[in-house]
Amino acid sequence: MFTITPAKESEVTKLVCPHCHEKVPRVGIKKGSKLEGLTFRCKRCGQLWEVKTE
Repeated sequence: MFTITPAKESEVTKLVCPHCHEKVPRVGIKKGSKLEGLTFRCKRCGQLWEVKTE
């Protein structure tokens, strides 16, 4: 289960496709956060990617 809540301005890392370097629009990962299991398909090259932070 996950929760979506309002956010405040903070430092974020933008997601970029590792293959074609296209930015993923309107998505960012907060600095210092832990993330596992997020996937996205690049609109430019069509490849599927998984995002995991450590």
